[in-house]
Amino acid sequence: MNETKWLTGVDGEAMLEYVVERLSARQWVLLSAAFTRRLWDLLPPGVLREAVDFAEKSAHPLSEAVRNEWTTKIDAAVLKSVSAAEMAQREIVRSCDPDAADLDAPVLSRPNQIAPAFPLFQAASRNARNSIEWIANALTEAVQAVRVLFVEPNEEMFSLVRQRVDEASETRTQANRAANNALRLKARGDEIADEAAGAKNKRLFESIAVEEVRKVEEGARERGGNFDAEDKRDRAARKLLAQNLREIVGNPFTVPRFEAAWRTSTVVQLAQGIFEDRAFDRMVILADALLDADCDEEAVLRHCRGTELHTAKEPVLHVRGCWVIEMILERYEPLPPEKPAGKKPRPRRRTRLEDLDLGFPLDLGDDKLA
Repeated sequence: MNETKWLTGVDGEAMLEYVVERLSARQWVLLSAAFTRRLWDLLPPGVLREAVDFAEKSAHPLSEAVRNEWTTKIDAAVLKSVSAAEMAQREIVRSCDPDAADLDAPVLSRPNQIAPAFPLFQAASRNARNSIEWIANALTEAVQAVRVLFVEPNEEMFSLVRQRVDEASETRTQANRAANNALRLKARGDEIADEAAGAKNKRLFESIAVEEVRKVEEGARERGGNFDAEDKRDRAARKLLAQNLREIVGNPFTVPRFEAAWRTSTVVQLAQGIFEDRAFDRMVILADALLDADCDEEAVLRHCRGTELHTAKEPVLHVRGCWVIEMILERYEPLPPEKPAGKKPRPRRRTRLEDLDLGFPLDLGDDKLA
């Protein structure tokens, strides 16, 4: 790793390897919380979002009593949160009648009567029911990611958060895909029903309906096992990690200069408001305030304006823990010196959640609320 690769690269894993043994407890929490925010729209307003906010805003490490208090709050919010997610998803697919997915045959007025669109309605119902179940599973996994924010802050915590966030993101994608398929199948079923209403050869339309179901469900299976899509997700995750590391760590090779005289009341007030409100659109205003305070450090001004080298293709991604804000508020923690060369790189592995006792059941099985 060198300075150019750090400032412009997209391989977050290589960047993490370079600083992994030098990050502070606060930086581990901020990095973990930034990943958890990928699930922000999945988390309902209330305790779960408040927990992420609290973790980001607090000094670390937290006391055991505070951590226990928050894990208790999170556990108490699970049932209500999952139920709310299920209800919201049910509203999306209500027209597909998710409760009818177990029917084997339509109820008709005559035993030999054919319902050509029935396979489509049955598949729509099945996909709707699956989407409700999967969104509940996604939220359960998201809750566990939030809960991990309150264990001992270190590399293992971050690895666990990433695992749960990745799982929740994938499960949410499955839920959304199933919901879209349900609505698509229901709409096609309505079309087939109308087309077949006055037709003599209803079995022809039944065959069309069966084929439509096959195409949709085979397409879903192919997307689920698509190696190109998996590779794309992996590259996106590495890029996100790179962006977050640059945002929280800054430049580990050259710590930017910051003069105490630049911390005017206006600069500090702006920085505090940006941090509290996550109002990163005000960063350009902060750059102007720093200029008024005679700040001439190019790295600081460029970061506020989003004109750094790596922003040529990708806009700057600000999160709580932004190194400029931390410098202004006198919380910035420069990395300790790099350890002498010559030692073999220590082996690293992705920690599995089941390897660590976090105080809650991990084998959810069929009971997603366990």
